[in-house]
Amino acid sequence: MRQKNKKLKILFLDILTDDTERRKEIEEKIYGGGTYAETMRNALGLGKNQFFAYDASRGKLPNPRDYSAIISGGSVKDPVSGQEKPWMRRVYKFIRQAQKDKIPFLGICGGLQFAVRALGGEVIYNPRGRNFGNSITQLANNGKADLLFEGLPGKFVVKSSHRCIAKELKPGWKLLAFSKKSPFDAIAIGDNIRLTQFHPEMSVKQIKALAKMRKEILITEGFVTEKEFPNFMKSIKDTKKTGRKILKNFLAYFVK
Repeated sequence: MRQKNKKLKILFLDILTDDTERRKEIEEKIYGGGTYAETMRNALGLGKNQFFAYDASRGKLPNPRDYSAIISGGSVKDPVSGQEKPWMRRVYKFIRQAQKDKIPFLGICGGLQFAVRALGGEVIYNPRGRNFGNSITQLANNGKADLLFEGLPGKFVVKSSHRCIAKELKPGWKLLAFSKKSPFDAIAIGDNIRLTQFHPEMSVKQIKALAKMRKEILITEGFVTEKEFPNFMKSIKDTKKTGRKILKNFLAYFVK
């Protein structure tokens, strides 16, 4: 059983970007002038007194032991060897401390990649290309038994937006889910760390706004053609129910 909601103290470790202008653009175009942190809080169904956002690119990081759990979301920074900034390495150290202290940790998209790097794994650019929009993820045997996916079918649609993936799993890490372009769509590390390469918090409106922002990149990379783009936008499905279930499961079964 987890603590009663009024006692929860969830840290959102914001690794979105260290670029102030880029952050403003993302918040305006994707979150309608709001913040990524508020989107995550609303998706989790938490009150403002239960949820604390911290920009990980700014200064000293807090003590993981001060929180019931830690959630880290997407990032425009790719944690690929040779491209990491000092603030990213501070995040790695923070994640290692959270693991040592057995603090529940949910890493989403960039959060998965930062955690993989922090805990000794390698992150690479996906040779299969960018994964974007709707994709079908399939639970591995470990995923079917994992409480993060309790109540979900063996296959379900998720929203993805990434060009990097974990290169491989280290000994002791468990594969929970995989998809056509993401061989490590969800990973379990010990009892307290759960990682998803997809975005359970993202809405249809947000992924469509992101698609418009990245239209030229998607076309240049060959992900979609100019002619196909309108139909691609129409094909994006609502995955809110599934995403909310995953987030609720994390709170219900991992935050003690």
